[in-house]
Amino acid sequence: MVVGTRVNTERVYYNYGGTLPPVTLEPDPVAPPAAASDDLPKLITDTTLRDGAQDSRFAIFPPEVRLRYYDLLHRLDNNTGAVYAVEAFIYQKRDVWTLEKLLERNYEWPRVTTWTRATPKDIKLLVEVSQGRVKETGMLASASDHHIFDKLGYASKEEAIEKYLQPIRTALEHNIIPRVHLEDCTRADIYGWVIPFMQRVLEESKGIAKFRICDTIGWGSPDPYASLPWGVPRLFTVLRAETGAELEFHGHNDFGLATANSIASWRYGGKKVNVAFAGLGERTGNTSLEQLVAALIRHYGDPGFDLTALEEMKQLIDTEVTPLPDRAPIIGEVFTTTAGIHQAGVGRQDDAPGGLIYLPFAASLFGRKEVELSRVGSLSGAEGIISVLNREMERLGRSDRFGGSSRVVKQIYDRIQDEYDGQYDAQHDHWVNARRAFFTSEDILELARELGAI
Repeated sequence: MVVGTRVNTERVYYNYGGTLPPVTLEPDPVAPPAAASDDLPKLITDTTLRDGAQDSRFAIFPPEVRLRYYDLLHRLDNNTGAVYAVEAFIYQKRDVWTLEKLLERNYEWPRVTTWTRATPKDIKLLVEVSQGRVKETGMLASASDHHIFDKLGYASKEEAIEKYLQPIRTALEHNIIPRVHLEDCTRADIYGWVIPFMQRVLEESKGIAKFRICDTIGWGSPDPYASLPWGVPRLFTVLRAETGAELEFHGHNDFGLATANSIASWRYGGKKVNVAFAGLGERTGNTSLEQLVAALIRHYGDPGFDLTALEEMKQLIDTEVTPLPDRAPIIGEVFTTTAGIHQAGVGRQDDAPGGLIYLPFAASLFGRKEVELSRVGSLSGAEGIISVLNREMERLGRSDRFGGSSRVVKQIYDRIQDEYDGQYDAQHDHWVNARRAFFTSEDILELARELGAI
């Protein structure tokens, strides 16, 4: 081993009996690298076809859909190389067929990589099925004592190192770059096992090995004061300083922090972030591709993505794999408002000299061609009704338009509120027969017809 590094022979557990784990803080924050010294490109890698396919909401990610997804991922990257790689399984017949078809496309970006378990047998299988065309593979190396002892049953941390080194050596013998996935790293013994192991791997690989830092159960915190092992800023700072290795972050969203932790990993010396479209994956899922694409643009500039591919990705996954939540950032129904004050702002923003008022970005930016900006419910105001009426007038080829002073709009508003109020039952002192549903465009048109407006 490298001089000065020692493996801790004691077990280090973080057992809180199933309660929410505390985040301990240090007196001082960890300092991010100076902008001038952090010259690493900030890249994205995609695990939708691997970890994303393990999502418990669906039984299978169909092979044909995987290929269509890869084509769209290639289009999103738009030959920038910012979406650096996609990873795939190699174990079932459908996996081998998919891998072959992925490689046949011969895209420069994203590069096709794979995932294997920590056995030489898996590396030999990879060589067999890829015929030398896969140049990099991820390989599992469970890092925490919870996994080393309780899951895998190794007798010591030294034994785990020797077991993990076997497939790494096999990969090197076949000129495959090992990307070592440090599973459950945010519960690991960082100085007592992770750093000695990383240094040993770098020594044997002559520095070419890469490392994926996995926040497997979402314990990570983006707080620069947070202690090891769960403080992502401190973890990346320490690992870079102690090893100089290329680092990649793989986050899970158990506490809703996957995106924040991913951005923090970039800021504190990480080069890549591993993502899945719409946050597909185990439990609450992985870091979302679309959110990290937006974060990369906001923090580091747009390398030239074709963002319109995201809408087609959404339609593909939503129809062929699993329904996606309407409230998902970026790709969800995030442009529609029902509150009156918001509808007023949205209705005026087209002519506003300051630009958008109640939208963070234009729907068209992400390939959304037609978007319902106003939905009429119990809290909607006149602006929402006007928006629906005028859009319907345009659709019907009518030239007349409605405005804020329109008597008909006020009447429609009153009728809507009457339906949401329902009837008052004085005997029992409560309201009955109140409407629960939104008013559709057809409902609004019908009310306008009843009032003789059209």
